[in-house]
Amino acid sequence: MNKLSKLYVFTQRRTFTGRGPIAVTRYWSTSKKMSGESNDIKWNDALTPLQLMVLRDKATERPNTGAYLHSKEPGVYHCANCDTPLYSSNAKFDARCGWPAFYEEISPGAITYHRDNSLMPARVEICCARCGGHLGHVFEGEGWKQLLNLPKDTRHCVNSASLNLKKD
Repeated sequence: MNKLSKLYVFTQRRTFTGRGPIAVTRYWSTSKKMSGESNDIKWNDALTPLQLMVLRDKATERPNTGAYLHSKEPGVYHCANCDTPLYSSNAKFDARCGWPAFYEEISPGAITYHRDNSLMPARVEICCARCGGHLGHVFEGEGWKQLLNLPKDTRHCVNSASLNLKKD
């Protein structure tokens, strides 16, 4: 973490049915700006405040609220900032996680991968390779390949606010 960020830890004791009290710990950081963000990144003037918060400031839209969560429209999902093609609708699947899920990007190099230490445990952040806009996170080894007969056991958990669907 950089010297301007601060890691917050919140622990509370909760009781779950059939179990005794459990300590639930949540971690989060105040540093959400893009690491290495430079002044030469151009942000689309047509972006909504939510899109700017997600793409530029690395925020996350609330679960189960995104426009593309339940979309089954055929087409290509593009970066909402720079219009780069990122995902095919053929790679979209229902992970029931609250955000659109894809098992792979549209082509190698469309997305960049970065270690995200803002939460514990560390995650892998995904960004648009062209403009650096934050898309979400990628998770591997969750069992989707066997469960849904997908070609890969990878879940790209993407904010709808970072995407625009261009229908076929």
